[in-house]
Amino acid sequence: MAELSLAPIPPEWSPGRAISEVPDPVWADSLANAPVETISAVTTALEDLVLATPDLRVPVVDHLSDSRAKRHLSALIGLWRTLGDGLPEGLAPLRHVLNLSNGRFLDPVPVVEGSIDPLAPAAMQTLYARLKEEFGSVPASPRLRAAAVGSRLHALQGGVTAQQLEAAPLDGSLAFFGLRDPAAAADFSAARARALIDDGLPAREISVLTAGDPRQIARAFAAQGVPLSGMPAALPQRDIIGETALHLTLAKRPPTPAMVLASLALSPLMPWSAQTGRDLSESLMGGDFRGAILTATPAHKELWDDIRASASSLAQLRFLLDRICDQLAQGDQVRARLPVPPGEGAPDWEAILRGIQVMPHTSAEPDRNLEGVSLWAAHESPWRSCRHLIVTDFTDGLYPTRPRANPLFLDSEIAALREATGLALRGRAEGLAQGLSLFDQQLQAVTDSITFLVPWRDLSGGRLQPSAGLSLVARAISGVEDASDLITDLSRLSPGDWPVAHHHLPPLAEALELPEALDFAGQDLLSLRRKDDGTAKPQSPSRLETLLVSPLAWLLGEVGAEDMSWSAEELDVMAKGNIAHDVFEHVFLKDLSIPDPDTLAAAVPEAYERALIRHAGYLRSPSWEMERRGLEREIMAAALRWRDHLLALKAKIIGNEIWLAGEAHGISLHGKADAIIELPDGALLIVDHKKSSTSGRRKRMEAGWDLQAGLYRDMIARPHRREGDGMDPLIGRKVAVAYHLMNDGGLLTSGLPLTDGSPARDMGDAVNEGAVEKLAERLAELGAGRVVLNTSEDEAFFKKEAGFTPYALTDGSAFVTAFIRQIEEE
Repeated sequence: MAELSLAPIPPEWSPGRAISEVPDPVWADSLANAPVETISAVTTALEDLVLATPDLRVPVVDHLSDSRAKRHLSALIGLWRTLGDGLPEGLAPLRHVLNLSNGRFLDPVPVVEGSIDPLAPAAMQTLYARLKEEFGSVPASPRLRAAAVGSRLHALQGGVTAQQLEAAPLDGSLAFFGLRDPAAAADFSAARARALIDDGLPAREISVLTAGDPRQIARAFAAQGVPLSGMPAALPQRDIIGETALHLTLAKRPPTPAMVLASLALSPLMPWSAQTGRDLSESLMGGDFRGAILTATPAHKELWDDIRASASSLAQLRFLLDRICDQLAQGDQVRARLPVPPGEGAPDWEAILRGIQVMPHTSAEPDRNLEGVSLWAAHESPWRSCRHLIVTDFTDGLYPTRPRANPLFLDSEIAALREATGLALRGRAEGLAQGLSLFDQQLQAVTDSITFLVPWRDLSGGRLQPSAGLSLVARAISGVEDASDLITDLSRLSPGDWPVAHHHLPPLAEALELPEALDFAGQDLLSLRRKDDGTAKPQSPSRLETLLVSPLAWLLGEVGAEDMSWSAEELDVMAKGNIAHDVFEHVFLKDLSIPDPDTLAAAVPEAYERALIRHAGYLRSPSWEMERRGLEREIMAAALRWRDHLLALKAKIIGNEIWLAGEAHGISLHGKADAIIELPDGALLIVDHKKSSTSGRRKRMEAGWDLQAGLYRDMIARPHRREGDGMDPLIGRKVAVAYHLMNDGGLLTSGLPLTDGSPARDMGDAVNEGAVEKLAERLAELGAGRVVLNTSEDEAFFKKEAGFTPYALTDGSAFVTAFIRQIEEE
């Protein structure tokens, strides 16, 4: 169109820069908290608005009454005016054509009669009318249902949403198979195409439909030696330059998320090897930020120190970024993406972050040839017909494509704007209609058969569901109670029953029955971890709790083979507990009087801020404000309740976060007690603060399966002394234990006689009988070199009989789960 109309070269279309430079009040707050996501959403809404205008010109909406819809629409129009004559890619020549007088085209451009999609945007419908007015139309080829009459595919080609579909038994025109993941689906697709070609079908008569990254398809078809037509000339590429610029800026702004540093460690622009980057990222996610692995190369260690260093001024930021980029591959391009202004003063981080452009994954235009298997994209109309179609990802959200909401307008607002202005913006209803129409077009382009493949999981292991289109297709098949019954799960069939051998499996060795235990005769399993002097490191209460539940999980921890998966920071129970413990340690100080409410009101926020710096710096960013304030309120309420307990017990705090060392059950122990308080009669109460509620801990203590607090009492009874250990005030005293449950203020004690009206609840002296008995059994097994494996009954036992969730089994590594012996129920 541009060539035939001699359209001028269009100006640049860069809404992201305009959105960042002068944020409209409509999206200013969102832009400050999530710049990348906001720019994407506003750009999408603007492009929808452009296509909704019949002449691709800025509309006038001054006549609208004031409302949320008008404010949002006016903001988009203002942004469009800021961009001047720019238009989204491909639309500038169309606006030129719409304004071109008759007789100015180099060649006639007639349209195909009736070819305009009724759901096409207003701009496209205007273009169709403009060309038809000057050049007329040519008749369309008759659209017949291509499949054999009576086949299930032929029934669907009348429209998957038709009110009446003729149902009949499933035949060879449709097939449904479930596979493990997209990689297995790609292998099956390639093997299926190879089998059809070997049977004499030309490759050009086969099509493959996919929505995702085509790299799996390219790999599988190359392995089968099957040519593809429609594969991009270059596969999608990430914008490594933009990503590195964004991560470097985030690393300079305190607090720095651990995953930002891990991403930089893995960046291919770094001067160290890929394996070094992987090792460094693992240590980062484990909490070690020093980069000791880089010490052997001083230049790399200096670079890492610069990456970790935060910047408090623009001058410091420019200095650090210049030094870092000098050491990076393509560092000059990274530096060019960093919009750091000149001058002095503190950096405006939000403005700098908004100015960094990270381009979406880019790929070249499809490279189409006549003889290869056709590759169709799920979001496009078929570019040629075929006899056999293979849908590689018939999963939820595709076929039809799940409609997206308009980023700035409610569906009701879209309807009101259409009525008032004629602008046909896209909402969910329009998106759903477009998706169903596209699905119909894809079905109608096939003459013989369609094979639908349903991957059960994505490539990261997340579970997938079959497409909503499965229910639409099932309407044409009789005798189907549940649409999912149509899917044949190939993972449950032997390879001999597969419709096509999509990959080769080596013969499986006969599965051996798991033993009751792993035997390490002659090995001192309690001495696997050693100090520098060669002596065994002591066990901790938390390690012994793991041993109680799963000796194998304990063993993996002893040899450093725990699960190493990592993810972005989240405010989970562990993080909340660490922060709350830190606050209590610095608010309820030893040997001082119990603070009054006013003192707590001032001290808790200060201690909370310091605790965030030490344990969860990410919570200090604006995007975590709601969670940060909510946790602060929880901790303040817990502190006030703990104050009431201390006053009721007439207790004095004599220690916080005290390291204890001693012997219990024949082994050395060490651990940190959260708090030790002295009661009026001189007795000690060892307190374990738990960021949880009372009911769970009470059930465990009632069942006699509590362990942790009692081990601290044992360490005081049989201490291992060292100079300056601070245990002198604890020796020779009567000791009781307690759990303070921060979420609801419960206080559960053992070994402490309570007076009438005490807010605490005495759980008796038998709170650990079952746990101690089991622990003695476990330690005896280890002494004999045996690591007893869990059985399928253990999880239910710990939950129902022992009263607690065995996290070593439920949240442990897949390795632990794989070695659970199955026991049939009687």
